[in-house]
Amino acid sequence: MDQNAVYGGVMAFSAIVLYGSCYLPVRWFEAKDGIFFQWLMNIGQFLVGVAVYIACDCPPFEPLSMLTGVQFAIGNGLTVFIMDGVGMAVGVLLWNTVCCVVGWAISRFGLFGTPQSVPYNNLLNIIGVIGVCIGGAFFAPIRHHPMKVRPAPAQYLIEDGEKTSTPKYPSTSRRALSIALCLFVGFLYGNMVTPINYAIANGANPHMHNHFFASTVGSLFTSTFIFAGYGLYKKNRPFINPELALPSLLSGLIYGAATCCMLAAIEHLGQIIAYPIISKSPGVVASFWAVYLFKEIRGKNNFLMLIVGITATIGGVIIISLSKVPF
Repeated sequence: MDQNAVYGGVMAFSAIVLYGSCYLPVRWFEAKDGIFFQWLMNIGQFLVGVAVYIACDCPPFEPLSMLTGVQFAIGNGLTVFIMDGVGMAVGVLLWNTVCCVVGWAISRFGLFGTPQSVPYNNLLNIIGVIGVCIGGAFFAPIRHHPMKVRPAPAQYLIEDGEKTSTPKYPSTSRRALSIALCLFVGFLYGNMVTPINYAIANGANPHMHNHFFASTVGSLFTSTFIFAGYGLYKKNRPFINPELALPSLLSGLIYGAATCCMLAAIEHLGQIIAYPIISKSPGVVASFWAVYLFKEIRGKNNFLMLIVGITATIGGVIIISLSKVPF
């Protein structure tokens, strides 16, 4: 297909804003372990997938593309735990750093059967990725201030004999585990487009958005399996906050729209350019919400590390973008 850099840039910007804002609806409510949230969020994304599938005249279903959704659902099931441990902004920034590097490496070196994509200026491209990684290194030490959320209705407050209380600062071990899970989630998210690229390289429909519905089916099946297993583990007493239902669906709708924009941006800009930009920049948007809306990040040192990290990230993203321009 013919590539349109301007259209690709608009889609990339839209994806960045939507990805960075997709968790806003649920941050006001008590999500506890996040399993109920992740299930409904995947249902919301599936609804977007159905709409896209119909709009594209119901293209052939590609089973391999379901693996994209499987990876997302597994990672998404861990996001609430991570955000409770390190905060929304730091969590998103950290797993996006790993996602950026993994997605770039897969495309740049042709890993996992993905066609290799080389930029016009290889040196600039590598410098840009290094800048993004340096930015990520400044995010890990940032301490977040736990925000108060609207508690679940009274009948849902008691679980295993314990009542909910005002959020406390996470322990060092909890922070360390959350950071480790960020690495795992970032690896999963960095591989999300790999099954689609592999399918296209082996004769499947060349338009990436035609694979989106299959990915949402994979995420819905996986998230349902996770929720069912969680229900069995809880002996049919899972934590369900009814006030979280509609916000979770809205988060899924936002995430689904963001993914559609991302796939369009990759088609028009190429994965080696679009993926580092889209995978890293949403953390900057999430940081804006965390600072000005949720007041999660406080203190001079935390603000300084956040500003330096974001500056390095933006610089890296700009350099990556320039690496596609022939000089």
